[in-house]
Amino acid sequence: MPVLSSAAASPSAAAVPRPRARPARLRLAQRPSLFWLAAVVLAALTGLTVARLLGQAQEAATRWGETRSTLVASVDLAPGAVVGPGDAVVERRPVALVPAGALTGPAEGQMVAAPILAGEAVVAERLAPAGLSPLAAALPTGGRGIAVPSGAGTPALGPGDVVDVLVTFDPDTVGDGEPTFPVARGATVVGVGEEAVTLGVSEEEASRVAFALTAGVVTLVLTPGR
Repeated sequence: MPVLSSAAASPSAAAVPRPRARPARLRLAQRPSLFWLAAVVLAALTGLTVARLLGQAQEAATRWGETRSTLVASVDLAPGAVVGPGDAVVERRPVALVPAGALTGPAEGQMVAAPILAGEAVVAERLAPAGLSPLAAALPTGGRGIAVPSGAGTPALGPGDVVDVLVTFDPDTVGDGEPTFPVARGATVVGVGEEAVTLGVSEEEASRVAFALTAGVVTLVLTPGR
């Protein structure tokens, strides 16, 4: 005859299911004091966070002052280039850091007259007036453009390079003087063609270079720049 174990024989020894834990939300709802305490703590933390963010904003405003919309170059813009889509974007910048004449809106389609580096504010005086050709737009303010024939002795030049213009006269015509001397210094290359290089020079230098081209041999000497 089989013998039943004590666990099987005794109903009281059978496994009794444990009560399920109530969710925290239900416990808080059943205990209003805990619910309101949690709400107050959460509100206090939110208030502290907002106060900290506002404090940081006020500190930045105090440090930098008022801001304004400013057109800023996204890429380097060389003289003669045309501002295209995405070449400059409008950003908020502190008024104290915005140069005079900085644009506040788009400048697409306008020609660059002076170099503008990426990150710089786009200033009106660095853009050429409407209707100018790329060569005219690349001339320095108040400058003149003059073409100098290029030959075997001309270095490989590109727009933006800076050169000195030398002239050499027949030694018999200058006596004891130096036959070679500069007629323009720090001239900016604004255009390079197959037969000539266009230089941006001052009005006075333009006259001297023109005379040198007719009376002597002109040589362009590349310099490190201004």
